[in-house]
Amino acid sequence: MRALKYLLVASPLIIAGCASQPSLPPPEFPGIEQSDKIVIHDQRPSSESEKEIFSLLVTSSAYAIYRMPDTATKPTGPRLLAHRAYETFPELSSQPAINVHHFVTYANLQSQLRKSSLVAGLTGPIGVAILSRQELPVGEVLTTRIDSSIFDKTAGDEEYTRAFFSAEENPEKSPVNLIYIDAEMLGQRVASRCLVPPIEGKPNLFLVEAIDMCIANHLALYSTDSAKETAAK
Repeated sequence: MRALKYLLVASPLIIAGCASQPSLPPPEFPGIEQSDKIVIHDQRPSSESEKEIFSLLVTSSAYAIYRMPDTATKPTGPRLLAHRAYETFPELSSQPAINVHHFVTYANLQSQLRKSSLVAGLTGPIGVAILSRQELPVGEVLTTRIDSSIFDKTAGDEEYTRAFFSAEENPEKSPVNLIYIDAEMLGQRVASRCLVPPIEGKPNLFLVEAIDMCIANHLALYSTDSAKETAAK
């Protein structure tokens, strides 16, 4: 139980691609105060901003799936969304408001923790320590546009299924973040699902950086006269 609690605390870094605690401080966002004029209408279910451990039972399909709280990053996801939208769309100057229907981040550590449990049973703490130092398989950030109805369909007891992924998306079963954004701006409502595995060349990726990548991809889904190539590389 103690090991699971430790992994939960570390998960913002582990899931975002870190094999160890970064020696650098988390990134800052200079000039973010310039977008203070953007009004954020936070219409999310209150639970989306709160931490949740869906199950500690190894045999459960919800095992090692977590909902990350807003306090896990600075700025919060919705605030960073407003800032990046302000930078991307000059049109927001005349319509300075964003309705955030959903913005929620999940961490899926199932494969990693089940493997750790097996190793612990077979080899003890030394085996787990060796496993924890291994580099995780890397992948690509994948963003898809979704129907907003998915939030109603997976609410309540089925919420943890939002953190599932397909074999095509994550063939190595690496630990991942799943970030969902459903926001309305400039007369358009767009919902997206973004999968973030460990990223090649970014061993110290923070959760806020993963969220920033997903925001860039989300904004690229809006159709505006000033739309840019904002997708994360």
